[in-house]
Amino acid sequence: MKRLINPCLMILFISQCKQPSTSYQFWHAMGGPLGDALSEIVSRSGLKEVNLGSYNTLSQRLISFAVSKRLPLIAQTFPSWTRQFFKKNLVMPAYKVVPESLLRKIHPRLLQEVKIDGKVVSIPFNKSVPVIFYNADLMERYSLNVPKTWDELEYVCKKAKEKGIWGFAFTIDPWIYYTIFKQKGGKDLKFNSKEGLETLEFLRRLILEDSCAYLGSGYSHQDDFASGKVLMIWATSVSYVFMKPKISFKLGVSPIPVDRYDSVVISGTNLTIFTGHSENEYREVVRFIAFFLQDSIQKFWSERTGYSPITDINLSSEELKPVFKQIDRATYEPNTEIWMRGRRYFATEVMEPVLKGILEPSEALKRYEKILKVLE
Repeated sequence: MKRLINPCLMILFISQCKQPSTSYQFWHAMGGPLGDALSEIVSRSGLKEVNLGSYNTLSQRLISFAVSKRLPLIAQTFPSWTRQFFKKNLVMPAYKVVPESLLRKIHPRLLQEVKIDGKVVSIPFNKSVPVIFYNADLMERYSLNVPKTWDELEYVCKKAKEKGIWGFAFTIDPWIYYTIFKQKGGKDLKFNSKEGLETLEFLRRLILEDSCAYLGSGYSHQDDFASGKVLMIWATSVSYVFMKPKISFKLGVSPIPVDRYDSVVISGTNLTIFTGHSENEYREVVRFIAFFLQDSIQKFWSERTGYSPITDINLSSEELKPVFKQIDRATYEPNTEIWMRGRRYFATEVMEPVLKGILEPSEALKRYEKILKVLE
């Protein structure tokens, strides 16, 4: 299809030193140090950032404005949101606006998530990977090895408990469940299956039978880890930025363990461009994306936030580079509307009651299967 912007004009657009003062809006929901880093980047473009404060508020505002088709120029969106807006013809597909030369700079594995019918619809933005953070001093003191598989993690977890400390901690988050589920060969949302049951039973065993792991609330497990109360935690690469200043011991950063299959579910949002705007506004989007993809900006973005560079993984800090290499084998949670609506129910109706010993895994998964049917 014909592009809205002539790629030959890109040199002119991105070479202008002085950026125009415009009211072109970029909606997002990033706060704290992450929002500060984004603000520094956006301030050097012609876009005007509008921080909605939370993803829930951002989602609700986008849905509200979609009714009158008065959507912003560009917004931070999860894949499932983008698909819903795309079905309503409210999305200006990225491939129609952004030159191929810029799209080729993005890591090909990340581009896979933002394609619909083989076409790049949005631009990968803030991408985080799961990480096993560990206390390297304690690992050495107890002669333990960093686990490479989940069975090894269970072994190390129990050994740590024998030494008088917690071995592992994580939160009630479908992310850890879905990752192990996929590694066992699980498909789509077929949780009421052999793979789904094995995953839930494994997580429950660590907590209720081995008694070497526990559930954190919010960021409590990260604080406990920084205080030396737990050997290993599951967290996101973004947690590195927040925990590092609090830690006095040697911090270990490792890719997550694997199971039958070596895959990693990564998380984060993308940038979606919306219809109803002028060619000049779309040029401003291209200008911003061209700037965001520069090596110096990607390096700044990654080091300040703990997000992966979306172009070259080697632009990240040395400490996080090994975990960002997980993107080479990345997979994703389903980007369907049913999972968007059903994800939180999986946390509250499956993971929480099972991991707290209230429900049996098989019973919870059967119940969730019925919930999904209601949500269809």
